[in-house]
Amino acid sequence: MKKKDKIKAENPLNDALLKSYIARAKLFYSVLQGKNIENLFSRIKECSVEGILWVPKKVGISEKALSIINKASIDPVQVFCHPEILRECPDLLEYYRNFSALSQKGLNQMLSGRLPKSRKISREERYHLIAEILNKIISSVIIDTDGFSLSLAKDALIAELGTEIQGTWVNMIGKGAAKAVEGIIYTYVEERGFLSSEDKKAIKLEGKKQKQIHLILKNGWRIVFSSEPDIAILNSKDRLKVAIEIKGSMDKAGAQTRLGEAKKSFAKAKSEDAHCLTIYLASCYTEAVLSQLKTDREIDMHFNLIDILADEKKKQKFLKELFHYQIRIE
Repeated sequence: MKKKDKIKAENPLNDALLKSYIARAKLFYSVLQGKNIENLFSRIKECSVEGILWVPKKVGISEKALSIINKASIDPVQVFCHPEILRECPDLLEYYRNFSALSQKGLNQMLSGRLPKSRKISREERYHLIAEILNKIISSVIIDTDGFSLSLAKDALIAELGTEIQGTWVNMIGKGAAKAVEGIIYTYVEERGFLSSEDKKAIKLEGKKQKQIHLILKNGWRIVFSSEPDIAILNSKDRLKVAIEIKGSMDKAGAQTRLGEAKKSFAKAKSEDAHCLTIYLASCYTEAVLSQLKTDREIDMHFNLIDILADEKKKQKFLKELFHYQIRIE
């Protein structure tokens, strides 16, 4: 391959990366703007409850940590969470949770391990548990951090917010990539006149309600846009014949983890029908992943997602595999 051709071949990936990170930057700015962090800090003073009693042991505060805060002339309400504050201003839970550098998922996990299963607890009991968890975390940080300051803690709050936004971004990449492939398939089906009808079904997956889109083709086959697999193709006898997993992230560090997730879905698909064709679409293939794909029995085919989205010939090759060789409708 000539040098110019090589550069040209890499352009779709470069363009995709640029657009991807522009969108990421916009997401960070829009979320932070919506959070209005400065207002969050000022809300602490507004919501201070008069006559609040700080009984350290009852709300998970270390006596030593409280002593350090008092010596630094920091108002405890700016650092420690109190059930009465949460009762008066529940929106400040986000402040204290991020102040303790604890994710929403982490808090939910710890709460689930402490909430009694035999009965429903009151709002006051829940707030007390939350305050205890957050105070134990921040107390430990205060004791073990030389020169702890309110400024440092605010930096940690912003850093935790950034981590959460990054998590949102990762989820968006996955959903965005799946939607893009869905769009390509839907357009192809419509333009070729293969579509007989379209149906939307409500399902429950891991306790959450989701909508499945079903494209019923004129030969009786069905294309289902779901989540596991991302795309399922069933024949006229309702047998799963093709399973497609889509991974849009371009993060090299997580390439093998994403492959592992896809393999779990494919293993399930092949347990339904051993002859089911499994197709892996990913934006990022490392040498380790490519090496694994050569010998992997659960993944029959793989395509570069960027190629499918940016290169018409590669897109047509992918569509031909689906509609000519598998569905056999053209």
